[in-house]
Amino acid sequence: MKHDMKKVRERLEREREAAIRRLRELGISPHLDDEEAPHAGTDTMRDEGDVAQASERQDLSFMTRERVAERVNQLSAALRRLDEGHYGVCERCGERIEPARLAALPEATTCRDCQEILERERGQAA
Repeated sequence: MKHDMKKVRERLEREREAAIRRLRELGISPHLDDEEAPHAGTDTMRDEGDVAQASERQDLSFMTRERVAERVNQLSAALRRLDEGHYGVCERCGERIEPARLAALPEATTCRDCQEILERERGQAA
């Protein structure tokens, strides 16, 4: 059992480090190249399509960074649960989370049944 937890910790740490690297890559990537930036008062102002495209790229970049940052937080929380002895226990019902679910999503905090309930509740609230 101790060996299994060591493997889980290594995987969580490895995935968290990969997500942190990805976040750094996204954070230092410019949204717009200097060549693409509009210059007021010149003939190189972008047309509306270019502006819309740049805005869409920026929105997508922000959403990607937000999603990766959330994954870093989830993996960090999973490591804390591992340290506290709560890893693999559903935070909603207290039952063990299925090993296949943890293999696919090591940061999972709920069992499959509880996750389905949460998703239905979110769908009704929307």
